[in-house]
Amino acid sequence: MKKLTIDPSGIDLHETIERGVLLHGHLGPFLVAGIRMGLLALELLDSPGYFGLEVVSQAGSVTPLSCLNDGIQIGSGCTAGKGNLAIIDGKTPRAVFTCGDRSVEIELRTDVVASFPGSDMIEKSQELETLPLEELFAWKISPSA
Repeated sequence: MKKLTIDPSGIDLHETIERGVLLHGHLGPFLVAGIRMGLLALELLDSPGYFGLEVVSQAGSVTPLSCLNDGIQIGSGCTAGKGNLAIIDGKTPRAVFTCGDRSVEIELRTDVVASFPGSDMIEKSQELETLPLEELFAWKISPSA
């Protein structure tokens, strides 16, 4: 069986988001942000995704913030079922991705999250699809503890 990998530089983001909607059930900004967060982590950690990578999401289990978790699964290939995605109730759109001896903490910028209430969720999701990564997230790479 061929080993699955995710190539963040060669992925069709729009198609990936469409597949994410099939898993998640609807389009929303936290889903899109989670997908992009997972892809960014793979790029920063030079990881092929799915295996050899662990994630701790602080998005918890209350919607709409918890929708970030479904996006992280799609973007990184890490899943709760495989045990390499842990979800804690930090109530914040932040996740720590670890691959080998390196980790990256990625957080959705507070000004981006503040723009969600009162917005059309479809339009906001489409905006997040094209927003430059530096405007969408803050991140810090470090050796694992």
